[in-house]
Amino acid sequence: MIKKIILGVALAGISNTYAQQGTASPYSYYGFGEKHFKGSNEIKSMGSLAVFTDSLHINTLNPASYSKLQATTFSLGASYKSTDLSNANSKEKTTSGSFDYLTMAFPAGDFRVAVGIMPYSFVGYNIQNTSINDKGMTQANQLIGEGGLNRTFLGLSYKINKNFSIGVDGAYIFGDTETSAITFITDNGEGVPLDRGSRLRKKNNYSGLAVNAGLNFEQPLNNKLSLFATATFSPEMKLKNDQESILATVKADSNLGFVEIDSRTTTDYDEKMLLPMNYSIGAGIGNHLKWFVGAEYTATQTSKYNNFYKYENARYNDYMKIGLGGFYTPKYNSFESYFEKISYRAGVNYENTGLVINNQEIKGYNANIGIGLPVPFSKTMMSNSNINIGFEYGQKGNTNMGLIKENYYGVHVGFSFSDVWFKRRKFN
Repeated sequence: MIKKIILGVALAGISNTYAQQGTASPYSYYGFGEKHFKGSNEIKSMGSLAVFTDSLHINTLNPASYSKLQATTFSLGASYKSTDLSNANSKEKTTSGSFDYLTMAFPAGDFRVAVGIMPYSFVGYNIQNTSINDKGMTQANQLIGEGGLNRTFLGLSYKINKNFSIGVDGAYIFGDTETSAITFITDNGEGVPLDRGSRLRKKNNYSGLAVNAGLNFEQPLNNKLSLFATATFSPEMKLKNDQESILATVKADSNLGFVEIDSRTTTDYDEKMLLPMNYSIGAGIGNHLKWFVGAEYTATQTSKYNNFYKYENARYNDYMKIGLGGFYTPKYNSFESYFEKISYRAGVNYENTGLVINNQEIKGYNANIGIGLPVPFSKTMMSNSNINIGFEYGQKGNTNMGLIKENYYGVHVGFSFSDVWFKRRKFN
């Protein structure tokens, strides 16, 4: 019975879904949940490109970029998003917010070292629908999910020569999710329990390692113009999943909750779940002190998820994303105008998530603008630290075949502080 629940048959009941979670998307029902962008907020404002690197910001998309950093750099970020969910019959609004990253990088001789922690994925949905079962009775279904995975990493970068840098991140992925599927027979088709129902609750505990390697290339074309290129690669790896499944008979209580009458628990330790192979290539051109424009292509072999996840109405193709973006800084060292030192950023990207539901590919696009504000706020002082503020608008999915379309608006804020630490000082 539970296997026949189809996501997106009806939107009714998607209400106030986990504002404390990093997502309120019904598509986080699938796989590990909704993948979280693992770059900094200033990079997100430029179309989520890994190709651009500078000496003031930690670009966690490409570990080779750390070699550009000249001082100890500390960064953190957070975001907030409002999402309108709609299908052919109804609409709902949800909100979500998240801590995005906490990272630090510093010179260590000829190397650069980076450490940090950030979300890897989020699960956050509350979906209710009704259907007619094979006995002609109205059946109410509810799917609930919460939790997510985190990523903590240690990275190392080395500058081979004036043009080439290489780097690698080793990450530990860990976290918990809990999902529930509840089924009741109703007497009026409006979700009022007629008698007892069933609930299947799954508790997942994930852990494992991931690797991301990067190559960075920069070639000056003249005194003011440079060519940038980058490539990253993450090999296929697997996570361990300790899963506990609890199948119970439940009865509604007076507080609109559920009381377990009897239950049966099964455990599956050391189950393996896939982290698919991923790569990106990008190129751009510009003056790193004044302007830059670039493009990037990212692909993930998500079609291999089909060997691990079985859905009656869904499957996976490979993921792909194309991004375009850049920035402009009128005069980074201006002593006359603070506004000339502000960096203005913009970018767009298009993605095919690889997820196919009811034979409909789930695609989306995203547009961002942002500014980088030097700190301190002074016309006459130079600063290696800044506050980065960005705004985004995006869309994912469609309303065909009973599916759900997401229109979302978001704001993200990042802080980047750079100073010289660990330097041996000499006294006369």
